Amino acid sequence: MTNIRGNRPTLHDVAKAAGVGNTTVSRVINGGHYVAPEMLARVRQVMDELGYQPNQAARALKNERSKTIGLIIPSITDPFFAEFAGVAETIARQRDYVLILLTSQDKAQLELADLQIFERHRIDGLLLVPPRSGSKALIQNLRRLSVPVVAFDRPIAGRAYSSVVCDNLVAAQRATRHLIEHGRKRILCLGGDMSLFTISERVKGYSGVMTAAGLESLIEMDASDYAAADEAIMKHMNGGGIDAIFGLYNQSTISAYEVLQNRRIAVPEKVSLVGFDDFALAGTLRPSVTVVKQAIVELARTAANLLLGHMSGETTSPQQIEVASNLIIRQSCGCEPD
Repeated sequence: MTNIRGNRPTLHDVAKAAGVGNTTVSRVINGGHYVAPEMLARVRQVMDELGYQPNQAARALKNERSKTIGLIIPSITDPFFAEFAGVAETIARQRDYVLILLTSQDKAQLELADLQIFERHRIDGLLLVPPRSGSKALIQNLRRLSVPVVAFDRPIAGRAYSSVVCDNLVAAQRATRHLIEHGRKRILCLGGDMSLFTISERVKGYSGVMTAAGLESLIEMDASDYAAADEAIMKHMNGGGIDAIFGLYNQSTISAYEVLQNRRIAVPEKVSLVGFDDFALAGTLRPSVTVVKQAIVELARTAANLLLGHMSGETTSPQQIEVASNLIIRQSCGCEPD
């Protein structure tokens, strides 16, 4: 069965071929409520034979759902956000939604521009990583967008919107205690932008454990590249000395590892190393690197399902959810790997 005009088949074409009215076809498209089972099967068969696809843009103009979900992440090249996007897209597809991905480069103005694009596309819901700054403007634009929103990796200020984040503080506490259990007392906390929620929470976790143990907190936040990490590490090595490093994110951990190797500082014999976030070669390096591994798949599943719950009305109040991470024991902390 084909459309005799040779154009994209319309709802009217389906109705005519199935011998029913346009209203019946519309009901089938929207779930089949009040349509007899045999008629439901007939209309769906005709839709398949004609290759009919509902015009989501037209439905959106009639204040119906566009069946689209927006996703804003800082960068698609970051493995963390790329994996998150892949899982979220799979869940959206399973629920017959299209996921539209935009990147903000972690800049507030770009993120606001992304929101305007989504407003024009009439999305049904939004997943986003909030920018580092500009929370007031963000909230104003989210209110204007007027769709369910779930933030991930970082919460939106004020807790008016749901968020799904890693247990940054608890995970940092666990990593710091693990180094202390190895007898380490001069632990350098290395690298990260304190304006980021994730980094500030990790620093709090580290500092709290060090204070409780009666140890001095040694914090150097600039480890954006090898040279900065080398300067920070050697300042402490040549000062009071250090016997461990806790890297707050991938780049600081990788830079620290390279500095220690190039400076011929034995790991873990002289300086232990633990990083926050796993990375591709962490398990194959020698020594392999002990890391806090975020449960990215679980983060994405939780955030996507929470958003779908808001969109369906099953979840009505904002939820603040922390997803537990794991300390992956390898060699750089002083342990034998599990």
